[in-house]
Amino acid sequence: MKDLRNKAVLITGVASGIGKSTAVEFARAGANPLILCDINEKGLEETAEIAGRTGCRVLTFTVDVSEYEQVKNMVDQSGRIDVLVNVAGIGMLAPIELMELSDWERVIGVNLWGVINTVHAVYPQMVKRRSGHIVNVSSSDGLFVGWIYGNAYFPSKFGVVGLSELLLNEGALNGIGVTCFCPGAVRTPIFENSVLKGFRRDILEVLDKDLAHADTPEYIAEKIVEAVKRNKYLVLTTRQYQVDYFIRRHFPCFFFPYNKLKMRFLARMVSKYKS
Repeated sequence: MKDLRNKAVLITGVASGIGKSTAVEFARAGANPLILCDINEKGLEETAEIAGRTGCRVLTFTVDVSEYEQVKNMVDQSGRIDVLVNVAGIGMLAPIELMELSDWERVIGVNLWGVINTVHAVYPQMVKRRSGHIVNVSSSDGLFVGWIYGNAYFPSKFGVVGLSELLLNEGALNGIGVTCFCPGAVRTPIFENSVLKGFRRDILEVLDKDLAHADTPEYIAEKIVEAVKRNKYLVLTTRQYQVDYFIRRHFPCFFFPYNKLKMRFLARMVSKYKS
């Protein structure tokens, strides 16, 4: 995949943020056609219009990735797919005790089952050709829990990391490359689009300040394309999160006491925003 020209690339969650920038970056790299999907039809068409300016052919599908039949229909209509990039994801901020089972199902349905659904639909054709590359965008929160009240978001992203490692091992036997991409802090609309339970909307101002020095979606998109070209498996961005993950892996005896103190501090900080 060092040369992406005329490679068919399917990207989920392209209406904004990382997905949008990734679609444009693959178009600039010569991907053709681009197969783009999102549940947000307006944002989907805006991204398609921008990517199409590069001259590549763009196919768009309004799809809820948590619904397998919608995913399967999209893949069947698209034909050959050389690169699959799973970006679609949603967030939710709530104490665990306020979560309904439907909340867990919705977040995990998009963030984890959305990845399972696309892989289930695309992976067999890659195996038959013995070629292809799959990028699963997880999060630094799929490697360690770095925030509080993230509820279903964290286990869903941990699940994506585990699925990616499974694909790495089996995909290598079939000529398929795999990238597990774990962004740290990124300036995207995921927080403002998140459902809040037990908190007032003005807590988003705190989260926005936390993202003041975060990576841009454009930077993340460049790194995703680079990872495909280099067949790189694990990519973790943002220096602070890289350091935290290093400590988590090599010095867990220090990390967990430190993280408990950090969570207590964060809980105290956001307590004034509880509704």
